Amino acid sequence: MTTYNAEFFDGEELLALARADIEKGLHDSALYKLKTAMQKQNLPVEVFAVIGRLYAQLRLWEKAKENLSKFLETNPKAITEKFQFGMVLFDSGDKVAALSVWKELLTLAPLHPPAMFYSALINADMGAVDAAKTMLDKLLQNAPVDNLYFERAKELLQAISKAGVAGSKEKKIGTESDESVDSNVFKVNPETAYKTEH
Repeated sequence: MTTYNAEFFDGEELLALARADIEKGLHDSALYKLKTAMQKQNLPVEVFAVIGRLYAQLRLWEKAKENLSKFLETNPKAITEKFQFGMVLFDSGDKVAALSVWKELLTLAPLHPPAMFYSALINADMGAVDAAKTMLDKLLQNAPVDNLYFERAKELLQAISKAGVAGSKEKKIGTESDESVDSNVFKVNPETAYKTEH
């Protein structure tokens, strides 16, 4: 990692350089630049979103939550960051809170495919199968066929049917049984889940 004299760059320049590093997979260099940028006056608020995503890629969930929350305080309608904040909650095990964040997001962007998919996944896991299927049907009716979540929605619907959860409030996705869904199919890859766009 190349070190720099922080005096040479302002916060906006460091943010731009950090984004370039993240694109190249240079996480240590990006983190250095972002943390340096956070010490500057007139800090671009986007720094909190970018470092929050980077912490999420590194699976540092608490730091990711803290920084994405700071960004959302001043940008409460930022769709991408709101979704990613929900993903951090989901990945760190707080599925109920994640569902709440995505419910709020879907009032701002009712046809947001990733929020629809993960809301359906949580509902299915919690036994709310009808709600999950309704959400997935809506996603399939409105998302472009080439959207990543179109195919994933079809797979999740098939998994729900295969697990035999239709009409059963007690059997849950991912439970130990011969007909359970392989929940690994739907796990998030931190290297790709926290990109700028979904």
